[in-house]
Amino acid sequence: MLSCEEVDGFLYDFHEGNLSSIEKLKFKLHLSMCSECRQYVKGYKNTIKTYQSGFIKADQIDEVPEDLMQAILKSREPK
Repeated sequence: MLSCEEVDGFLYDFHEGNLSSIEKLKFKLHLSMCSECRQYVKGYKNTIKTYQSGFIKADQIDEVPEDLMQAILKSREPK
């Protein structure tokens, strides 16, 4: 069985679907017995989902409004 530290090391590959069948089985077995790691994996997935949704929304913006650009540029001017 994997340790909690090993689960952390496998997390990226698990999420990306890069684990072998045996590694995936060991990973899931550990999660079935470790509530802390289940919560950790859940938080990891939520973080990725939040990150991805932010970029999807940003990609939908065709053009930055001119008044927003001017306000940003003005805020960067030395005082």
